Amino acid sequence: MIHLLITSLSIITVFSCVAVALRCYSCSFSFNELYDMEHRDAWCANESLVLYDVEETSKICAPWEGFCVTAVMTINNAFTSVSRGCGERCSELCESEGYGQDQVNCDDCCEDDLCNANFSVQYYVTMMESQYTSWTKPLSGEQDWNNRSGLRFP
Repeated sequence: MIHLLITSLSIITVFSCVAVALRCYSCSFSFNELYDMEHRDAWCANESLVLYDVEETSKICAPWEGFCVTAVMTINNAFTSVSRGCGERCSELCESEGYGQDQVNCDDCCEDDLCNANFSVQYYVTMMESQYTSWTKPLSGEQDWNNRSGLRFP
């Protein structure tokens, strides 16, 4: 009887430790590769994303990847590419890259299965607008810190 109880508790412990993995859409599309026949994944940027078989357009994330991420890149204020996948962390601010060009990457993150499926034009416009908020809106506590430090921005 005790052996049965110990075995039952062991099985319960094993199953309670198994976490359900996050599933995210995983694809990329770039206007830079538009004419490359091997990379014609425009479905990643439009409504076709949710019409195709989920098993082919998504993947199970690694245990340490807690976010579904949609990364949108703009160059000179024009939509250039989108990539979707699993992420270990989420950047709250947009990041500028390169020298001599205006390339900005913005991440949009969520924590539910297949939540990175936004594809509307309004979604992309909002993402592109968010690249400027870090210059015009202070982060929480930033203005107080700036005042205490004698800085006048923002």
